[in-house]
Amino acid sequence: MIDVINAKKLAEKYKKLYGKSIILKKDINGYTPPSNLISSINYPKLSLGVLTSYNEDIELYDNPIHWAKNNIDIEEIIKSRINLINARKIVNANLPRKNDKLYNEILDSMLSVKSINLEIHLNKISENIKISKIIGLYGYSGIIDKIKINENPKIPNEIYKVDEMKAEDSIYYLYKSGMSDYYLSRLFSMGFFGYRINRKLVPSRWAITAVHEILEKKIKEEIKEYSKINDKYYLFYYSLYGNDFYGVFFPGNGNCELIEALIPGSVYNLHSKYSIIGRDDESGGYSALKLSFAEFMRNYKMIGNLVVFRFVTKEYKIPLGVWVVREGTKYMLNNLIEKFDNYNELIRYLNNKFMNKYNISVYKLRKYSNLLNQKSIFNFI
Repeated sequence: MIDVINAKKLAEKYKKLYGKSIILKKDINGYTPPSNLISSINYPKLSLGVLTSYNEDIELYDNPIHWAKNNIDIEEIIKSRINLINARKIVNANLPRKNDKLYNEILDSMLSVKSINLEIHLNKISENIKISKIIGLYGYSGIIDKIKINENPKIPNEIYKVDEMKAEDSIYYLYKSGMSDYYLSRLFSMGFFGYRINRKLVPSRWAITAVHEILEKKIKEEIKEYSKINDKYYLFYYSLYGNDFYGVFFPGNGNCELIEALIPGSVYNLHSKYSIIGRDDESGGYSALKLSFAEFMRNYKMIGNLVVFRFVTKEYKIPLGVWVVREGTKYMLNNLIEKFDNYNELIRYLNNKFMNKYNISVYKLRKYSNLLNQKSIFNFI
């Protein structure tokens, strides 16, 4: 999350641009994409929210797969997110174990794979000034008094087959049935998976990471007998909303790293004159990368190591969410741009590229990588 002062300035800026036509009402006859937001207040107290809008054409208000595939302009994404109201209520994490009307209405709407009409009465509406690296931006927040679904949710038949099944097995079954990790994260946060006696609400940021970790683990269990690459260095590249991803795939055991450089003037480095560089070992972005990499190895039936260099440039105007890393690395791993016979050729190429474009030496970036500094890698030089 960016600091509160800058988050407030960015939120105010975009509300002035795009929020003028929004008429806030306490009684909403609106729609959800569907999308929810669960955040920790003082665990086990949580804020259980459903993101909604007065706009009927809402399905693309929370659709990272569509945004990335169609290269939807970042201003359009921000404009749609400003229109969202987080209709929320403070609840206990154990709520899924109870027969609670509010919870059941929200759960039914989140199970839907299509947008759904809702009637919501709010006691209070206020502006949102928080912008999360994991969730991104939404415009407003309101306290739910009542909620009612006005149409039947479109729920996949496979959902009914995972009742009273272990959470990890449920998630992987639905993933292999074609459900996206975004859909699964939404349900995980609602405490939908696992045995009913153990079910709990989970903060959205934890749910996203947990689903990525579960899917990566399951995929790697399936591919552990695949052949390892034993030569060559493959370079992949993709740019998404001012995030430039370079991936180096080389001999190894299926490990990966995320090295990030925050360019001066980018949303996470607004005031410094120098780039901020580091290795990301634990964020939601890192878990998203690991899942994309596991899928890549499964799809191409080969195992190696991957180091991704992410440059966050000035074009990244506002945090959009962890999905930028998820979609960016998926597309990157399908866009091979160069192949090298040895390590030295690769490093020389990257150094020229990074110095010319970002004024950052690859040798400086390499210091943050354990995988590229392993002694074993020099056997391939």
